Amino acid sequence: MNRLLGSVVVIAYVLTCFGVFAWWMPHFFAVNIELLPEANYRYVAATGIPFGLLLVTVIARQSLKGYFSPVMLFQVLFAGALLYAGLYAFYFPLQANFFCAAHLVVCAAGVVWNLYRHRKELALWERTQAAAAA
Repeated sequence: MNRLLGSVVVIAYVLTCFGVFAWWMPHFFAVNIELLPEANYRYVAATGIPFGLLLVTVIARQSLKGYFSPVMLFQVLFAGALLYAGLYAFYFPLQANFFCAAHLVVCAAGVVWNLYRHRKELALWERTQAAAAA
């Protein structure tokens, strides 16, 4: 039952994300049609892609743990707070560049750390499963 409920929640989450994206994208392009994308800290952070990658790695790591990890929660909250500060100061380049660059550094460091730790935890989990099966 837990597996079925977990699958239903994950499918509902994915469908909700696609629905929000389908609603957001036409509105974003309609409002910002005259703005050309730039390759700087502000625009890369504002895409949300680095934050999304961080969230995916946190979800992957948390899925292997048998307990809630406050360290990963604070990692996400810190990156989210920096993103919020960067978007709040978006039209003030000095402040926005700092917050967005800090957000990108935190996201990059978090993704690398989470992938490294996920690989280690997955190997440990596989060894535990193999020992339990033997």
